[in-house]
Amino acid sequence: MKDNTFQNYQYLFDGKINSNTILPNFSNHSLRHTFTTRMVESGTNLKVMQEILGHSDISTTMNIYAEATQELKEKEMKKLGESLQNNLSGLRQIYD
Repeated sequence: MKDNTFQNYQYLFDGKINSNTILPNFSNHSLRHTFTTRMVESGTNLKVMQEILGHSDISTTMNIYAEATQELKEKEMKKLGESLQNNLSGLRQIYD
């Protein structure tokens, strides 16, 4: 590997990592996919995600890159349940 920093990074991110490197072998696509999944998990606005990733169509962002992990599904269902419970409590106060 040459001393040129750009070439070093290019070497790493092209998936040509040798066994002496502590990083696992991964591609730019894998890194991009993980980055987008983490943005979804953190609640990043969909339009913001689309623009950060440079997609002209939001369906590309959502259908290809955005993963709905099991943890995220559970978190969102819990949030929905809490919201419904709060709404039900509010209705009971009005009609009791």
